Amino acid sequence: MNNYGRKIKEIQDNLKDNGRVLVRASGTEPIIRVMIEGENQSNIEKQAQELADLIKIKLN
Repeated sequence: MNNYGRKIKEIQDNLKDNGRVLVRASGTEPIIRVMIEGENQSNIEKQAQELADLIKIKLN
């Protein structure tokens, strides 16, 4: 499993049944969308940024 795959798994494990992670390519723009839902907004934003940074590293 690659680094961002491990990060997705880590986030999912932390969220348990209280949220979800969605990563997908945009159908209309040359971007990857990172979406996380959960209970703690500041934690979600931090995790989303960490995941986005890993994806950027892989794509560059």
